[in-house]
Amino acid sequence: MRVNPLYMNDLVSSLDATSQTEQTLTEELASGSQVNSLSDDPVAVGENVLLSAEIGNDDTFLQTASTTQSALQMSDSVLGEVVSQLTSAISLATEANNGTLNASDVESIGSQLAGIRNEVLSLANTTYLGQYIFSGSQGGTAPYTLDTTTTPATAIYQGDSDVTCLETPSGQQIQLNVPGNQIFSAAGADVLGTLNALVADFSSGTPSATAQADTEALSTALSYVTQQRVTIDNSLSRLSAAQTYTQSEQTQLTSVQTTLMQADIGQIATQLSTAETQQAALSQVIAAMGQQSLFNDLDS
Repeated sequence: MRVNPLYMNDLVSSLDATSQTEQTLTEELASGSQVNSLSDDPVAVGENVLLSAEIGNDDTFLQTASTTQSALQMSDSVLGEVVSQLTSAISLATEANNGTLNASDVESIGSQLAGIRNEVLSLANTTYLGQYIFSGSQGGTAPYTLDTTTTPATAIYQGDSDVTCLETPSGQQIQLNVPGNQIFSAAGADVLGTLNALVADFSSGTPSATAQADTEALSTALSYVTQQRVTIDNSLSRLSAAQTYTQSEQTQLTSVQTTLMQADIGQIATQLSTAETQQAALSQVIAAMGQQSLFNDLDS
């Protein structure tokens, strides 16, 4: 009996298919991924690209937010110290205005106020990672310089009024800065200008005619600084909430991506074992049929 060549071709085709299946399963088992090329699952590959982009965006935001959060915390800390300095200045000015101090004591308070003014000026020129945090978008330029050739002295703002924002993955805008001219030299709440005026008010040893009004103006400026600090605090709260949400989203997306791409090792191992068994069986059948065909050719 001769072997049907078409049947032999079918067996060889089955063996090739089984070998290909075995190779694919071996690759999946080695890589741990069920999708190793576009042809394996084009839909899964497309979804994976989108997931990778979202995860990458989340990661970029989280890295930026970490640095930004530190800068905002620095701004908040600085403004807290400014509030403390202004509170002390108001107390000193109130004391100098009460009419019970001698000229020497009044001059001493003027000197102390000058020290506070210098400290507030230094705080206004605070840097973080080499950038001035109250210069608007002019991070490389110190916000304030002090001109002492005038009386009162004059604080000159050299930054701009630009406000920068950070967009969260969900599209929210979080304010990242408050320009110095909105904190230290705002119209109607001029911190540095009022401090300069108070220094001049008490420099002669006798409170000037404007000393009381300037003290009240400093109280107004203090309230305004506190309001600007609230802006920073709100940004910190919103940023923290956005970080928490983004971290949760990133974890979920990573889980979805893992489920989409990760191979079921147990199932693949079983399938591979089955494919290897089928390959061995087909090889044996083909070998046996080949021998039978050879004997038939010899007999004929």
